[in-house]
Amino acid sequence: MEIREIGSILGEKNQIKEVRGGSFVQELKKFLHWVNQEQEKSEAIKEAVLKGAEIPLHQMVIEFEKASVALNLLIQVRNKLLEAYQELNRMQV
Repeated sequence: MEIREIGSILGEKNQIKEVRGGSFVQELKKFLHWVNQEQEKSEAIKEAVLKGAEIPLHQMVIEFEKASVALNLLIQVRNKLLEAYQELNRMQV
């Protein structure tokens, strides 16, 4: 059985380099931006309700829950990244 490099199996080596080139950081920035938007929407609805705007209760609860889930997801991603970093530090070279 012939053992080949994964790049030759996928077709082009350039595609692998592009994936490593910083797309993770870009995706992380987009994720952080999305979480921030959800938090801001939730805060805006809270302020509107406090000022007396007629916002349906179900819409308010849905936006609060979306913001809560987004924040919890961000916390879990942070925890996993921290665990991975700590594991890399424990590795002996």
